[in-house]
Amino acid sequence: MENILNEPDIGEAKKVDLSGLRVHKFKFKGQQFLIAYLFEKNSIILYMIGSHENFYLKLKRYLKGAE
Repeated sequence: MENILNEPDIGEAKKVDLSGLRVHKFKFKGQQFLIAYLFEKNSIILYMIGSHENFYLKLKRYLKGAE
């Protein structure tokens, strides 16, 4: 999280149905995790943190339900 605070553009910018979001990959205790976030007006909005397995599918479902 500290990496994102210090450098908000660190995550990969997503396109199409995830447009506007960024995803940063990191390892914790040997396992890869992803964090989806949006940087807006000097604030970071976290959308999801999880393992790589089905991450994007779950994120899309979450965003669809949030509409």
